[in-house]
Amino acid sequence: MKRSLSLLLIAITFLVVAESTLYGQQGNRTDEWLQFRGPNGTGVAEGFPLPAEFSSTKNLAWKTPVPFARSSPVITANRIFLTATEGDKLMTLALDRKTGKVLWRRDAVRARPMTIYKANDGASPTPVSDGKNVFAFFAELGLISYGPDGKERWRVPLGPFNSFYGMGGSPVLVGNTLVMVCDQRARSFIIAVDARNGKELWKKSRPNFEAYSTPAIYKPKDGPAQVIVLGSQSVDAYSLDKGERLWWVTKIGSYPKGVPVLGTEMVYVIGEGGEEPFLPPFDEMLKQFDANKDQRIHRDEVKSQKEALEHFGWLDANNDGFIERAEHDFVRNSTTSGHGLTAVRLTGQGDLTTSNIVWQVKKAYPSIPAPLVYRGVMYLMKEGGIVSSLDPASGQVLKQGRTPNALEEYYASPVAGDGKIFVVSASGKVTVLKADAQWEILATNDLDDEVWATPAIAGGSLYIRTRNALYAFAGSAK
Repeated sequence: MKRSLSLLLIAITFLVVAESTLYGQQGNRTDEWLQFRGPNGTGVAEGFPLPAEFSSTKNLAWKTPVPFARSSPVITANRIFLTATEGDKLMTLALDRKTGKVLWRRDAVRARPMTIYKANDGASPTPVSDGKNVFAFFAELGLISYGPDGKERWRVPLGPFNSFYGMGGSPVLVGNTLVMVCDQRARSFIIAVDARNGKELWKKSRPNFEAYSTPAIYKPKDGPAQVIVLGSQSVDAYSLDKGERLWWVTKIGSYPKGVPVLGTEMVYVIGEGGEEPFLPPFDEMLKQFDANKDQRIHRDEVKSQKEALEHFGWLDANNDGFIERAEHDFVRNSTTSGHGLTAVRLTGQGDLTTSNIVWQVKKAYPSIPAPLVYRGVMYLMKEGGIVSSLDPASGQVLKQGRTPNALEEYYASPVAGDGKIFVVSASGKVTVLKADAQWEILATNDLDDEVWATPAIAGGSLYIRTRNALYAFAGSAK
């Protein structure tokens, strides 16, 4: 990054707020949380007080047992929608927002089974709502919509999909246009359907590569709204109205999760990778594992290596029980084309790789939790309880520290409101930070249950889904 450009951007640091680029958000008061990570995937909801301390006896509005899934809740004016699986059933549930009572549950039968890695599940994608109806994506079915009374409105069969780690992206909705990104090993695509009837509006092929990200919507001053898609190797913008690929930036890393995060005329993305390949050369792998010398690696030949056996399907792209050179080299070469945290300027057309990367920090930033930009500061939550605050204009680290009572894995993305940052660990420890470049810990709350889902915030309530229940916490902060 050119230093002169960096200095110019630093001057506007405190004007960088994610809310300024939202498409369709009304003001700063957020009484609904209609998709993954709330308004346009920012993770931010303002306008209401939120509690810093809460438990099963303190500031608890209600607690409702719910079936397990890794998807997050979405909140309308009077409903909460969730998804889950049970055997061959793909479930969508509606709860009363005020009481937590389950109002209805609807089951769709799996169209086909999909074997995926154990750290994912068939209801990992979060549903989206227009404030009345709900729209869900299940990899073993496709898209399906229910009305507020639970009546099925339509369904769009999609798949089958080929993704070893499973499908992780969630649908997004703008007006009557429902968008779903399906990145996988082969036949990747992005599709838009009419939310009123499920009719296909457009569908575009994408590079064949696994990715697990939910798109964001950007509305430039001129031109149509853009669907910003974070994929492996690139971040791309498609026109919302026709699906035209407008611009792209490569060398941003691979296997992204979460969502591209919008700032003022900027988008921030995280990708995995490193300066050196993640895997050794194939010839070295053959020396270690190829017992029968047939120039390929059979599943049985890695049985003694637990981790290699667990992730064998990642390299075995055609699922024939063997890893061949081409399969190995495809994955090996995928992890060296950029990585870390990248800031991209939102202007221009075509390939903008050489012109629009404002800054890039090539460090091992969080693998699953997405960045959060809140009140002019960027926050990152990493495994091990590592919290970082950054200047979103320059990428400069402002403070880095740990959550001393939650030094563990993190799967949920951070969310913010009322001057507070909420980060939730895998075991259910919720650390509440004071939002500031020099953040500090306000409280740590232990829910004593596994958490995979990102929390939701709406109307002064914090909603957290654990393995066994959905919690609603409310009350003025102390």
